[in-house]
Amino acid sequence: MRSVFERLRSAAHWMVGLPVFALCCLAVWSASFLLRVPAFERLVKGACRLVLTAAGIRLKVEGRENVVPGRQYIVMMNHVNFFDPFVFYAGFPGRARGVEEESHFRWPVYGPTIRRLGQIPISRTDTPRAIASLDKAAGIIRDRKDFSILILPEGTRTRDGELGRFKRGGFLLALSTGLEILPIIQEGAFRINRRGSRLIRPGTVRYVIAPAVSVAGYSRDNQAALIEKVRSVFLAPPVSGGT
Repeated sequence: MRSVFERLRSAAHWMVGLPVFALCCLAVWSASFLLRVPAFERLVKGACRLVLTAAGIRLKVEGRENVVPGRQYIVMMNHVNFFDPFVFYAGFPGRARGVEEESHFRWPVYGPTIRRLGQIPISRTDTPRAIASLDKAAGIIRDRKDFSILILPEGTRTRDGELGRFKRGGFLLALSTGLEILPIIQEGAFRINRRGSRLIRPGTVRYVIAPAVSVAGYSRDNQAALIEKVRSVFLAPPVSGGT
């Protein structure tokens, strides 16, 4: 009986959520031509919160004090499900754009929206192209000093709810730009939705912004130590109050 109820409830969230998502995409795409940056950012965050509300997802944000206003970061968040972009933008207190697989830019509705949003395409399937896209991304980051950049260091959604192995790309970006790495850990998202399933179980995501990690003293020669240092934060996130 519980399984039947969960499926019916999930179907109801899809029936509400898909039209809300499409309307939000249209609003963001249209507003990108009309609004200045501050107003556009408020619209993006509001649209993401609306999508989460339609899916029955609540955020409990902790650690806002760890984000210095106006400072640029390489932000890293664990990769759980297809709600990750909405969770990130709804909870992050600053301005940010993300690095996304270039194939996403060819998706209907979503592709044109993230292109207008200013997301950065990157290749994960072809090594020479991946290196070239990392170099291009570093240049974009240096030119857009009022935006932080989101990286999902695992590169793919978790299959079992456990933290996956971190890929080097985001850390190479941090080393090449000299920016601090800001870890954001989401907990509870795997219960809400998981890879390979369309089932949505409404619930709360704990969204923890940890203190930034400096890349000073690290280089490509010892980047493995930097990766492990950042990964340890995800494995033992700080405890603080939240809203």
